[in-house]
Amino acid sequence: MTMTVRAVYAGGVLRPVQPLALDEGEAVEVTVARTKPAVSTLRPPTPEEEDYARRIKAAKSLEEMHAVMATAPPLPNGYDLCRALNANREAIGERPLFSDVEEGRNR
Repeated sequence: MTMTVRAVYAGGVLRPVQPLALDEGEAVEVTVARTKPAVSTLRPPTPEEEDYARRIKAAKSLEEMHAVMATAPPLPNGYDLCRALNANREAIGERPLFSDVEEGRNR
């Protein structure tokens, strides 16, 4: 059986991003190939979003930051935070946080 899996190298160990269909202690051969960086599918920020980000960065206290956050621009229609977090983690080779997102059952 041959399979290709995504893994992250950390602390001298390759860690698969997803569970593997292998028996505990089973010996395997490993071929390592660097992955290409993920291509961003993000849209450019709107002027309103850029202004919001600028004001957040300029906040000098938690009170100021909370006041700016209260004026946050609305999220785009169909935006799913759980899917966005999963996509960010997968782009850097990490495991998704929310396994039930793909089945349409967000937490």
